[in-house]
Amino acid sequence: MPFPPPLAVPEPDRAGGRHPGRLLARTVGGARPRGLDPAAGVVVTDVGRPDDPAVVLVHGIGVSERYYRGLTRELATDRRVLVPDLPGFGRSPRPARVPTVGDLADVVLAVLRHRGIGRATLVGHSMGAQVVAEAMLRAPDVVERVVLIGAVVDPEAPSVLRQAARLAKDGMHEPLGINAVVASDYLRTGPFWYSAVLPHMFAYDTADAVSRLPGPALVVRGEHDPVSSRAWARRLGALAPRADVREVPRAGHVAMASHAPLVARWVREDPC
Repeated sequence: MPFPPPLAVPEPDRAGGRHPGRLLARTVGGARPRGLDPAAGVVVTDVGRPDDPAVVLVHGIGVSERYYRGLTRELATDRRVLVPDLPGFGRSPRPARVPTVGDLADVVLAVLRHRGIGRATLVGHSMGAQVVAEAMLRAPDVVERVVLIGAVVDPEAPSVLRQAARLAKDGMHEPLGINAVVASDYLRTGPFWYSAVLPHMFAYDTADAVSRLPGPALVVRGEHDPVSSRAWARRLGALAPRADVREVPRAGHVAMASHAPLVARWVREDPC
């Protein structure tokens, strides 16, 4: 899978605080995308029965809700599934300033608040794992459990070049259809926006956040995932106050797409 090169971008303005509406007040282009959540400023896929337990699926950098569609179908039989396209990714408009991981967590929480959902399980993949961990830290009364799939950034590969090499290697362990979805989403995002958000992914201290999680966590990786190593997953599991660590057999980095039924079963489980 391709990994866009970094570009120089200005430091983001942090003046917006925890108000997604302010963050997304000005966007590129004038048309309002279909399905735009006015409270969060992002497009949200919302399926399943409104009264079923809520699950939010948060994608990683550069991609969109598309690689979650298999998992969404599996979960929607008995869960209400919300899948936002994060700001500037997929169908969501690009915000006026570059969002931090904390900003993205606030967007996810705004999606829940706007729908009156008081409790939810949050599933995050890659950078999305950072986002859902931060959301639990900010709203432990709302986030009842987090599932961290292919969490980044593995400290054994702390640079853009090392992460890029690992991601390129992962393409050999993914089905062609998943590679095609990820590659087309990267092209849609473009190198500038990808590279603008990337420093915030590297700056976020995932290990510290996981060590302070107030609720249960499930750490998941694919058996052959070169991006999120076994040692890194085990370290996160050891750091979290309440956590379980599992591997998806024969899977790569995008394990929830290639093995959706198994991951859905784990998402449904009672917290450890």
